[in-house]
Amino acid sequence: MSTQPLPGDTETRLARFTDLVATAIANAESRAQLAASRARVVTAGDEARRRIGRDLHDGVQQRLVSLSLELRAVEDEVPPGSNELRAKLSQIVSGLNGAFDDLRDISVGIHPAILSRSGLGSALKTLVRRAPLPVEIDMPTGLRLPERIEVAAYYVVSEALTNVAKHARASFVKVRIAAREGEVELSIEDDGAGGADPAAGSGLIGLTDRVEALGGTMAIVSPPGGGTALLVTLPNAAG
Repeated sequence: MSTQPLPGDTETRLARFTDLVATAIANAESRAQLAASRARVVTAGDEARRRIGRDLHDGVQQRLVSLSLELRAVEDEVPPGSNELRAKLSQIVSGLNGAFDDLRDISVGIHPAILSRSGLGSALKTLVRRAPLPVEIDMPTGLRLPERIEVAAYYVVSEALTNVAKHARASFVKVRIAAREGEVELSIEDDGAGGADPAAGSGLIGLTDRVEALGGTMAIVSPPGGGTALLVTLPNAAG
């Protein structure tokens, strides 16, 4: 058996190939580290929002309720003929109730307590009841997902409904959630004006970052005049 000598530049070629492989591996490791870092940032942010929301609900909100009840009791003890005092007390109670409602809205926006307590289905039902237009939810009864996936899905739906109310001129929205092997599929479709542009500062950029940080994908189909469909996939795995 005869052997042919290797080309003179074999060693150089091998060195270049080795460098390319090393660079590819380093790039893959960097991307993995970046994805892991983004996921940690999202998780830390969600935990901070959950803690703030819990503190607001258990602390400030309960204190406002207590003060309102105390003022109502004082109002009931106002002697007959003190109409001016009664009116002032009633005005203060109304102000406290308004402050309570404002704080509740802020608390829900930060992190809805019902999401941690009862899961995504119950949280979405509460969200839908507050929506300014009809919303239909198609979701398996009793479905529970890893916490970070439920949080991501909730904020995707919340932001999407806000965008629809502000920009779409829609009359109806349908939300579908399905859990399949290894992934969760989420879609929000409206019958509005379409033409949604994720780069126009609509809040969708932040949602894309959140979804991708969890290893998911998000796509928007929004032809002018044809409504908008927001399509999201999230990995159905704990971690």
